[in-house]
Amino acid sequence: MIIHRKRYDDWTLPKGKVEAGEPVPVCAIREVQEETGVTIRLSVPLDSITYEAGNAGLKKVDYWGGIVLDSVRRAPDAEVDVVSWLPVRAALSRLTYSHDHFLVQQYLDQPPTTPLIILRHAKAMDRKDWSRKDSARPINSRGRRQSKLLIPLLEAYGVSKIVSSTSTRCIATVLPYAHEHELAIETYGLLTEEEGEDDPKSVAKLIRRIRDATLECGEPTAVCVHRPVLPHILDALDMPPTTLVTGEFLVAHLVADGTVHALERHRPQA
Repeated sequence: MIIHRKRYDDWTLPKGKVEAGEPVPVCAIREVQEETGVTIRLSVPLDSITYEAGNAGLKKVDYWGGIVLDSVRRAPDAEVDVVSWLPVRAALSRLTYSHDHFLVQQYLDQPPTTPLIILRHAKAMDRKDWSRKDSARPINSRGRRQSKLLIPLLEAYGVSKIVSSTSTRCIATVLPYAHEHELAIETYGLLTEEEGEDDPKSVAKLIRRIRDATLECGEPTAVCVHRPVLPHILDALDMPPTTLVTGEFLVAHLVADGTVHALERHRPQA
């Protein structure tokens, strides 16, 4: 799918500008929909392209592959007057810019992937201010903002399955998204701090089972967990060690054999 811009008289790939406070993956989904009428979910990330944009100076654009979820006819306007679906060879011959040729070829070179999202729960009430069982400790006002801002971010990757620790703060983090999309939340006590922190073998076995189920059904899946359990999860997936702040997540793009082909990280700005 390529577009023609009457103002520049060029053929190019859809792209646009980030709105204030908008995460880049959410911008990518919005701009494709606005410019083409096509709703997508993001697949594998591609290279970022930097080029001169006249008086605007250097412009940097991040790209992903996309999986089409829906499409409606879009009326021509001053920004985009033609949206064209073409075979690859025809699209490459029509595209105006060499960096677009490079991106199309780069996408064609990628294997099919399925996203598995590893999410640290949103900001919770401080332990010192909570006298009851720690597993029941709720998210605070900032955490509630983060959980709502996660909705469009998880939508960008088409998450259709949610897995969570049984702790209140994890469930509350993914609950707004689950409600928005009428999804059940699959919960495991083994993903809690209390059970999982000191049982890396059992956590690894569970995570590999979730990974395999994700690949088998092809459904983008999000797993909400705690900081102390994260190292066991990353190790089980042969991912490099890292830390996540509250509400932050990794997107592991899995190939058929279960390895991670590409890795992203994002977080809601709250």
